[in-house]
Amino acid sequence: MGAVRVYFATNRNEQPDNKKLVFGPRFNPDGVAALRFGYVDFPEGVETLQGGSVVVYPDVKGETDVAKTGGGRFLDDIRKAMLDGQDTLVFIHGFNVTFNGAIEAGARLARDVRIRAGATDDGRPVNVVVFSWPSDGEAVPFMSYYSDREDARASGPALARTYLKLRDFLEQLRNADRCDRSIHLMAHSMGAYVLRQGLQAALAKDPDGLVRIFDQILLAAPDEDDDTFEQDSKLKPLPRIGRQVTVYFNPSDRALVISDKTKGNPDRLGSDGPRLIDMLPKKVVLVDCRNVAGDADALVQHSYYARSRAMTFDIGAVLAGMDAEAIGNRDYVLPLRAWRIVKELA
Repeated sequence: MGAVRVYFATNRNEQPDNKKLVFGPRFNPDGVAALRFGYVDFPEGVETLQGGSVVVYPDVKGETDVAKTGGGRFLDDIRKAMLDGQDTLVFIHGFNVTFNGAIEAGARLARDVRIRAGATDDGRPVNVVVFSWPSDGEAVPFMSYYSDREDARASGPALARTYLKLRDFLEQLRNADRCDRSIHLMAHSMGAYVLRQGLQAALAKDPDGLVRIFDQILLAAPDEDDDTFEQDSKLKPLPRIGRQVTVYFNPSDRALVISDKTKGNPDRLGSDGPRLIDMLPKKVVLVDCRNVAGDADALVQHSYYARSRAMTFDIGAVLAGMDAEAIGNRDYVLPLRAWRIVKELA
């Protein structure tokens, strides 16, 4: 486990005197869309945020020079990392996750995912940016779910601001400042609902403002309605901002069964994929993960995107832009019109 740096953007409340939890479970007191930026350095062998080094970019009130703001410094540091040869993966976490847990999940992705052009390719690392919204991080089955869902809805404008900042930053770069690396997006669980709210908030602010700044978009175990690609008010606009969308789903996902049956939600996208295959945009690729989900997350089978060699291999191949049929350890299941990961990798 080598040293990694994980960047973050968050609309959580900062707790500068709390060394164990730098950002808490509430919104930024300046508003639900107010953002803070920074990064955490994890030394080799360190897996917890407490063992890392946290840097929060200063929040400079009234600064008119964007380059001197926390957001400007954040984006320029990511640009420099990409000039060094790394793609960037923006990660939106799900329900019941603390700030520490979100950053630690980002560190696992940074260490485990390699962008691979083939089975024999050792791959190159990916630069991870975590968007962390105020998920309670408390396992109270009913109350915390509904609280998190409301917080996810309220976090849409903050994600939209992050997207628009990135879009404007990329548009202003001179050709000499650009690189040939790509930016990708990954949302896990309720993070897909945050993504929906962010898309809708961006459209409300600028109806013509959605442009393709991402290469690959991945939805892992999305806690989102199975008709989401049919509705303009949900994720139907998502393919507009990426080259390809990959949906990882698992029919045995117990967390999504609970979301469906006990929370009054419609059938979930992360359980069986989209409701209507014939109406699916051609950019959307479906991947059934039932064969490996239990090995990675035996109890709930929901967080299988991490701690699975088969999943990190597949994610790395998708980020490399490999054609679906060229990615190993997959079979095509014609009745589902979906790929299925065959087995866990040693």
